[in-house]
Amino acid sequence: MLSPASVRDQRGQAAVELTLGFLLFFSIFMAVVEFSHLLYTKVTLQHALRSAGRYMVTGRTSQDGNGNNIARSDAIHNLFCANVIATGLQCPSLGPNFTFVCLDAPCSQPAGGPNQTVIATVTLHKHSLTPFFSQFFSAAGVTFQITSTWKNEPFGSS
Repeated sequence: MLSPASVRDQRGQAAVELTLGFLLFFSIFMAVVEFSHLLYTKVTLQHALRSAGRYMVTGRTSQDGNGNNIARSDAIHNLFCANVIATGLQCPSLGPNFTFVCLDAPCSQPAGGPNQTVIATVTLHKHSLTPFFSQFFSAAGVTFQITSTWKNEPFGSS
């Protein structure tokens, strides 16, 4: 049987244990949320680049609202950006963070010509959702570099 003195010495023990347990549980929960969001971002970026690549291989071009032709590389870029919205990332402009490289010869068009093998590469940086986890990543955030290789169909080069 516990004496009244030992009961008084244990007052607050449950509150301390609950606080420590809650902090540990909450930290683990937030880590799961953080890394799940990063994984979701990577999968969404891969899907966006694959969708853009499937459009790229056809050689199609598109038109803006006024009926003017849009450059093929811009149409591919726009399709990629339309699929990236849900990640919370700003879509990179064509340039060093969104490139097309032809394997077999210099690109005859910005996104490769007929029968050319093209590597499309996108590099993006995602910041952490919570300030606590941002200390574990670089100042730029987590870097995603997504690459997809496609062989263009023998489309007409018009």
